[in-house]
Amino acid sequence: MTAFTVAPEDINIVVVEGCLSTYQFGSKTSKHYFCNQCGIYTFHEPQSKPGHYRLNIGCIEGVNPLELTIGVFDGASL
Repeated sequence: MTAFTVAPEDINIVVVEGCLSTYQFGSKTSKHYFCNQCGIYTFHEPQSKPGHYRLNIGCIEGVNPLELTIGVFDGASL
């Protein structure tokens, strides 16, 4: 999975009604969103940057993440 962080004014999230669910764990400061039909992680509001979104590139219409050349996110170092 490849993701990146964007400001809310830079995105337009379109969701089929009733298909997006939220979960929180630990400190419950981050909201994680996923499709409750297929289970894919779609985006979340990161604890490190509240009010912004970290998007799963595979969920962006018109973008093929397998064709991108990008760096690797080291989640273990957060």
